[in-house]
Amino acid sequence: MKGETICWYCETPLKMINTIKLVDGKKVCADCHSIIKNDLGLNILNSKKITIEEINSRYAELGRDFESEFEDFRAKKADIKSAGIYMKANIDIVSGGGPAQVSGRTTIMQLNDNRIALNPKNPEFYYLLSTEFNGPTYKTVFDSHTSGDSNTDTEMDTVKKGKTGRVAAGAVIGTALFPGVGTLVGAYAGSKGKDKKKKKGSQKTQHDSRTNETTQEVEVKSLAKLNLLRISDNRKITLTINADTKDYNNLLSLQTHAPEAAPPVPVVAEPEEITELTKPIQSAVAELKELKELVDMGILTQEEFDKKKKELLNL
Repeated sequence: MKGETICWYCETPLKMINTIKLVDGKKVCADCHSIIKNDLGLNILNSKKITIEEINSRYAELGRDFESEFEDFRAKKADIKSAGIYMKANIDIVSGGGPAQVSGRTTIMQLNDNRIALNPKNPEFYYLLSTEFNGPTYKTVFDSHTSGDSNTDTEMDTVKKGKTGRVAAGAVIGTALFPGVGTLVGAYAGSKGKDKKKKKGSQKTQHDSRTNETTQEVEVKSLAKLNLLRISDNRKITLTINADTKDYNNLLSLQTHAPEAAPPVPVVAEPEEITELTKPIQSAVAELKELKELVDMGILTQEEFDKKKKELLNL
């Protein structure tokens, strides 16, 4: 039911996430509520503390019949459903969308009867007259890649030690000569024979590096035009949009529609040339008009007029 299960204005089925309940208990969808809020300059709080009657009254002050606007909207939606959609395309409008009340990214629909519909939220019908595209535009992209670059530095420590047998032999000899203390002294003497050497070195490994550069041409968006004819008032509108080759090829699938030819201009016959033969007749007609005025004024009788008429026409 209107205002309960469907939006009061657009009659879209209501769901929990898109329902706004007004103070009079009537419900509208979030889209209609957003339009009302913006048109009437309401904030989030007072846009809900309002009734349907107050909304219609405020629109009337702006010179608009809001409910009639939505009746027209519903009729257009039913018209679209009845005709059927031939194809849809997404377009990115750069300029020219003001008269069509569309801007930015929107959907363009072509119906099976060749009509074009813009702005699904408030559709208006057009014919596509022609499309224009200056051709693709490219930019150059450079890519640099370096490979095979490797450097290795290595430090090496080399230690050369004396034979451990010298320590053991010194200890044995020290014990034999001087028991007790001789062991320690012999061990120390044996350790003196240990040969320590430390060598420090460096090793480097280097590979050749190679840098590869590639260049690639990449297409970027350029401008295309859609030349439309608004059916309601026969006004021509040009939309400038961002498009690349793929976008434009998609738009070429839209069918153009030539406007109906204007009815031929009636030919007005040229006035007949006055010749010597027609002058007496024209003179007689002019005199009869003057005589008729005299009859109307009561100066001449009808009998006198008829008599004079016979004389003039028998010339």
